[in-house]
Amino acid sequence: WLCCIFFLQGTRKEFVHQFLHNNQLSILRIIIMAKSSTILVATLAMAIGFMVFVISQIDLSIYSQSMHNSNAIGDAPWEILNNNTNTDKNGEYRSNNKMNIIQTGQQNRIVTNDNNIHLDEAILKTSNNNNDHDQSQATTKSIKNSKIKSKTKIVAITDSQYSQIALSWHRKLTSLGYTTHTIAAADDDSLTYLRSQTNISVEPLLHPQSSGWPVARGKPQELRRRIFATRWVYILGQLKLGNHILLTDADNIFVRYMPLEVMEDSEYDVFHAHCGDFPIRFLSMGFVVCGGMAWLRSSERAVRYVESILEQCGWGGMDEDAEDGDGRAGDGMVMKAKAARCDDQQVVNSKFFFNSLNYTWDDEVTRPKLEQGFWKGESSGRSLVTGHRFKLWSVDMCYRGPVNGSFGRCPDANVNWVAMPTNTITSEKQSDKVRDRKLRVEQWFRFCRNGTSIGDGGFQL
Repeated sequence: WLCCIFFLQGTRKEFVHQFLHNNQLSILRIIIMAKSSTILVATLAMAIGFMVFVISQIDLSIYSQSMHNSNAIGDAPWEILNNNTNTDKNGEYRSNNKMNIIQTGQQNRIVTNDNNIHLDEAILKTSNNNNDHDQSQATTKSIKNSKIKSKTKIVAITDSQYSQIALSWHRKLTSLGYTTHTIAAADDDSLTYLRSQTNISVEPLLHPQSSGWPVARGKPQELRRRIFATRWVYILGQLKLGNHILLTDADNIFVRYMPLEVMEDSEYDVFHAHCGDFPIRFLSMGFVVCGGMAWLRSSERAVRYVESILEQCGWGGMDEDAEDGDGRAGDGMVMKAKAARCDDQQVVNSKFFFNSLNYTWDDEVTRPKLEQGFWKGESSGRSLVTGHRFKLWSVDMCYRGPVNGSFGRCPDANVNWVAMPTNTITSEKQSDKVRDRKLRVEQWFRFCRNGTSIGDGGFQL
């Protein structure tokens, strides 16, 4: 800018002399000395351009730093990661210590130790547990510095109304051979009930001293939206702790064991399940995905994706009294935070429908379309905004549809991993919601899992 001013002033020695004589830059003096209106306009234009350039560089620096630190959405002052956080070449968070949730009496906590950590029947124990509080505080810090490969934590959310359904879900996964599953309870009643059961891993969805606790409160619609949205607050914290997350609804039916390494060793950050015909408003794009069946990698890319969901849900962020600025308290498992509120399935699908994350598809042939009908295969792509790679499981793999099959058949029994029946056969429907969900499971195994549907209510072995 100054070089241009000197050039435009030409040989006016008095201008150069006066400028060099002054100790401070005075834009006003330079403008006064400019005799030509052309020079004045050029000077102002260059000054404005220079200021815009400086501001944009500052904004870019701030944005880049915030993405690096994965700060929370909104104005709440929180930051789970610090400058000592390590990620691998794939952007995954790493932990120096192995971690799992163990049950001790009536309380679950994370227990780690630098000495002789070993795995005993899928429960991590230590040889020195003299001070659980100190260990849990150390865990919160050590878990952020990651060197070993993260493992998937399978999570279902429940409140007191569905705690029995969640208990059945937990026992079913145990019987299939899974060891890293836990229930996140949304209120005190469900937390107390599940902690009273044996061999059940349970933790609160938010810290019980949070302003958002209990999450499950309000009228039915308000309650559902608080749970649906706040589970993504929980997911965000777990991803930043270094855990991959398999999110499921408590009434999802796992029908076989599939190694979670299938997702962990893949190139994808997020897996989605097709969700039949809901939400209806988004069906014109050719598909919809489920809010309650997804796998997410502990990576910076997936964290940015989850933050975008919470931003759309209007999440207020962490409580102001959250310890160490990372939102955790006590055992370090869950965060002190405000509850969020939205229909997460509407939010997740809106991102595809309006393409707010600038999704691109790997293959236009396999991209889900209306003409493909109900039984869609796998498809994949990338978000150019968050950078995360995503994949949609086939409908055969994760089935969401009528309890007795759709369009004359049930999902391929050799492929099917999870079933999410949308209905109960009307003639047997129960008025009690818990009984009806249990009946739906029984009907699924009667109509589809142990046979092939041949129409409404019929099946053949």
